[in-house]
Amino acid sequence: MRIVRLICFLLLWFNFSARAQSLLARNISLNIEKQQLGKVLSMIETQGAFRFSYNSNILPTDSLVSIHDNNLNIAEALDKILNHRFEYRQAGNFIIIRYAPMELVLLVNESVGNTDLYTITGQIVDKQLHKPIADASIYEKNLLVSEISDGNGYFSMRLKNISQPISLTVSKENYKSTVTHFLAEVNVVHTKGQVSERFISGNLDEVEKTWLGNALVTTGQKIQSINIGGFIAKAPFQFALLPGLNSHGSLSGQVVNKFSFNAIGAYSAGVDGGEIGLIFNIDKSDVQYFQFAGAFNLVGGNVHGTQIAGFFNQVIGGVKAAQVALGYNYVGKSFEGFQVGGIYNHIGNDFNGMQVSLGLNTIGRRLNGFQVGAFNLVAEKQEGIQIGVAANLVRDKSRGMQIAGIANLNQQSEGVSIAVLGNYTASTSRGLQTGVINYAGKLKGAQLGIINISKQNDGYSIGLINVALNGYHKFSLGTNESTPYNVAYKGGSKRLYNVLMFGMNSKVGEKVYTAGLGFGKEIGLFGRFSLNPEISSQYVYQGSWDYLNLLNKFELPLNIRINKWLAIQGGPSVNAYYTKQNTAIGNFGLLQQKHQDFSFKNPRLTGWIGWDVGLVIL
Repeated sequence: MRIVRLICFLLLWFNFSARAQSLLARNISLNIEKQQLGKVLSMIETQGAFRFSYNSNILPTDSLVSIHDNNLNIAEALDKILNHRFEYRQAGNFIIIRYAPMELVLLVNESVGNTDLYTITGQIVDKQLHKPIADASIYEKNLLVSEISDGNGYFSMRLKNISQPISLTVSKENYKSTVTHFLAEVNVVHTKGQVSERFISGNLDEVEKTWLGNALVTTGQKIQSINIGGFIAKAPFQFALLPGLNSHGSLSGQVVNKFSFNAIGAYSAGVDGGEIGLIFNIDKSDVQYFQFAGAFNLVGGNVHGTQIAGFFNQVIGGVKAAQVALGYNYVGKSFEGFQVGGIYNHIGNDFNGMQVSLGLNTIGRRLNGFQVGAFNLVAEKQEGIQIGVAANLVRDKSRGMQIAGIANLNQQSEGVSIAVLGNYTASTSRGLQTGVINYAGKLKGAQLGIINISKQNDGYSIGLINVALNGYHKFSLGTNESTPYNVAYKGGSKRLYNVLMFGMNSKVGEKVYTAGLGFGKEIGLFGRFSLNPEISSQYVYQGSWDYLNLLNKFELPLNIRINKWLAIQGGPSVNAYYTKQNTAIGNFGLLQQKHQDFSFKNPRLTGWIGWDVGLVIL
């Protein structure tokens, strides 16, 4: 009977080994002369229809490789090009390349027991030097039982409830892993819900490098991560009190759980269902579906689903989830979903969704969605809506809408920027800026504010003061039928410029002062000639501020340039004057008595045809 069981075990192991080595046993052909190792590995991936996983800091991908062989399996090819200094392991459709120039040996001192309890004791030694190896990982991947060798290389392992042959794996950093098989008095059966192995690519020690990870993850768990590397098991359940006190022992950092309940906190490889930590949860890889922590969640991979924490969520990878924290949310890569943080939210890459905080929102690359906070910062491009109680900052391009209580700042703008105080676009603005003060390096859109400033104005500035530093600047001195002395500043662009104007008539009995705002457009005719239609509205002071007197004009002057800095202008005007003042005061006059070419039904309105001539300083 024991012989039959042994034969069954050997057949089972042979079948397992054949399947495990199926990728490494595939034959390939290589005819390569002095090619970079990285390119050679890509060629092998293509021929073998799989992917490699390795640490690029250890593997010299820039080194040159030459190999000419038409009948090699993948394992043999890797040995040739890597000089037998690495080991290879298949996990799914990946081949993991691990730096392992040295070899170790498991020396068994005792191997005894039955299905209820099986004990293995032994020593781990260096094969070449015959010296004991400390801190080696010894684990049974199906039972999720592990030990770490002591300072003299010794270990003792107790295995319970054995339902299949024991496969003891020994791993140590820079050593090739070895597997030793033990046959207890067992019936080889398939166990429902049995732990399964899987592979997760990427740097699996990022969580352990964080301040909290380094402080809370135990030394044994860190050693297992270093030694075992990419081996990740999958189990249905974990219960933990602390990272070092859990149902998986020091191997917990290598196990993805379907559900994990952590009385205080735990360290796991990941979650594929739900995780609840009354204080904290730490996961080195992906979390899927649901995660809750009273204080914080720390995840090294990606999060899909819902993540809630009393204080903060920190995810080194990306997130596709609803993420809520009373303190802050930190995402190292991209985010898709809904994010609420009491203090601030940070996204390392792209953001698609809605982001809300009472403090600061930062996005490392691109916003495609809705962002609300006291301050909002997007490093590259904003294509959604930003609402900042104080300010919004886009370091590169804004294409959506920015609304701020104080200011909006960006490098380029193609959308709408609305601010109570002001908008600042360092480079080109092709959209709309509206605020008290607006600035654009190069205006190709529109500005609406009290003060509008641009270096170069090829758009439209509408405000009390419009200044184009390298654009349209003109001063005019002139006279007209109402005020003999007039001065005006014209600034903006030829498409639309702003006119600030002042005038006076000092003659006794006709004395008036005028000041107003207007807009004009320069239309080139031919050569030195241009036509400048202008509309304006001026307040007329006639001895008292108690009356509303408004003079509205439409002028059509012809400009003739004399030289580079001087032009003469003149033309007709149509005037409409509204006044509530009917009594002359002192030496001041009344315009409605001086000019009245046509009248209106409203007795407060008077109209006339006028004229204007003067000099323009260019």
